[in-house]
Amino acid sequence: MSEGAVDKSAQNSGSVLEKLNLSERSWKFYAAASIPPIVVAGLTLWYYSSRGSGEAAKKDDKKKQKRKSRKGKKSAKASEGEADAADTEGKEAASETSDKPKTTASVEGDEESPESMTNAQIAALDKDSKKKLAQSLKSRGNKFFQAKRYSKAIELYTQALRFDEDPVFYSNRAACYAADNNYPLVIDDCSNALKLEPRYVKALMRRAQAYESTERFRESLYDFTTACILEDFNNTVAASGAERVLKNLAESEARERISKRQPRLPSKSFITGYLNSFRSCGDRAVAAEGEQIGHADKLYNDALDLVEKQEYAMAFEAIDAAVSAAEEAQGADVQRSDDIYSLRGTFNFLRSSLDQASADFEKALEINPSHVRTYLRKANLFTEKKDIDTVSKLLDKADSVDSENAEVYFQKGQLRFLKQEFVEAADDYERAASLDSEFVYPRIQLGVVQFKIGKMQDAMKTFEAAMAQFPTRSDLYNYYGEVLAEQGGSESAINAFERAIELDGNNPLPYVNQAIATFQTTNNADKALTLIRDALRVDSECELAVAALSQIYLQLGMIEESLSMLRRAVDLAKSEEEMVSAITFRETTAAQFRFMSEHPELISKMMGSMQ
Repeated sequence: MSEGAVDKSAQNSGSVLEKLNLSERSWKFYAAASIPPIVVAGLTLWYYSSRGSGEAAKKDDKKKQKRKSRKGKKSAKASEGEADAADTEGKEAASETSDKPKTTASVEGDEESPESMTNAQIAALDKDSKKKLAQSLKSRGNKFFQAKRYSKAIELYTQALRFDEDPVFYSNRAACYAADNNYPLVIDDCSNALKLEPRYVKALMRRAQAYESTERFRESLYDFTTACILEDFNNTVAASGAERVLKNLAESEARERISKRQPRLPSKSFITGYLNSFRSCGDRAVAAEGEQIGHADKLYNDALDLVEKQEYAMAFEAIDAAVSAAEEAQGADVQRSDDIYSLRGTFNFLRSSLDQASADFEKALEINPSHVRTYLRKANLFTEKKDIDTVSKLLDKADSVDSENAEVYFQKGQLRFLKQEFVEAADDYERAASLDSEFVYPRIQLGVVQFKIGKMQDAMKTFEAAMAQFPTRSDLYNYYGEVLAEQGGSESAINAFERAIELDGNNPLPYVNQAIATFQTTNNADKALTLIRDALRVDSECELAVAALSQIYLQLGMIEESLSMLRRAVDLAKSEEEMVSAITFRETTAAQFRFMSEHPELISKMMGSMQ
């Protein structure tokens, strides 16, 4: 494979896991996000693949909405969509008549009317006569609709329904109710129309917009989605509506969940991965000869020991107690007060307590303005906030304090990687590796970035040299396997994942990666599922394992099981942004499941449109 081909595949490959942002945070070890792509069946794949061309659809929809917007709607976006649907229905319905009203007076001139007929008289009519009279009433209703005489149009459509329960009459009457913002009646009439004709797209669209206006987002999403499928995903208004509603649904639920949730630590594997991107968590407190260290320093050392054992919840308790002890001592007899606050800031950051983390980092820097590790940790916090300018300033400050610090250059490389400045990132990783020959992560990331820019031979040499120097590092073999998998070397990738598991059976990531590679190459679902369950046995809260399991279930058609895992993914989401992504995936999958349940005869049509 040529370097150019590798570069192209690296740029274009990307799993749904990456799009969901469930695997790793942006500041985290980027190789871990390079999960081989997995094909996801059905609507969920359509939603994510359609987002690439979503801007054009949005622009097209926006033009239509701008031309046809009405005043007095509940919200701007919802009202534009409803006005568009109502005008279209009215014009198309009116086109079925031979004459179109120019003024209100011309409407009132129509005197032929069967409204006075009793139910008994209507019952006595034959079918053709009923339909003819119903069409006459509908045509008159269309004229009043065009004249914006909605109350009169409603009367005529209601009369038409006495003669013939036609779904178009319900839909046209719903258009009148929509013009008056009477959304409950819009929903009732569109529902009646859809009982008669389940594939009536205009009724689906109108009901979707009414649901959206009443903030019944899940129902709105389903109607927009059904309209998309019925029209082979060529309905740009429905597509943009589905995306808009899905965004509102996911963001509102995530916002509410996050506001009620207590801070908590993420999975053990996530914490381990983050902490491993630093050379250490801090320097231990050491007693002077013939003396003992103070209580705060002892608790700090205990926290470091617990981190080493990956007992992270207990480590947080210890470092929190160390801060309390340091405050009680008012700085007296405390060696590592800067490290104490900095380490608690790290744990608060991992718990998504960003304000408390920021306060801890500020206190550490107040105690020691030259504490490089705190500048780096604080930079991670601002990366989470997407404040890249502040991140750059913090890294520059760390560099000014210690220009020969390998961690500084590694973190600079991570920032370059995030900004997709891969050539510059490679320079930073090389500099970090030259400054610290025992720091493995710059070498791993250097291999990944060389792969990203198409220098495959250099990437392989970098990984081979690293494996020769660090033959017992499980994470090294895991990331090497990911690079191999992305370039299509599935068998060699699986071997690398197996080696990673041999070296450290408590790391869930190689189990997950091997499962995905196995499923892709052999379709051996049983083995893939076993591997992912092994990953969850090692770390029951591994976000990546839960996300991967949901995708494999989905591809196997086990949608209820997939939904169960996606609900779990929502619970495990570490931030509001990640939760929005997880909810988005859950809701698109749920909409797919409902469509397949309600329209089994159209499953082949849906799947054909995905190809």
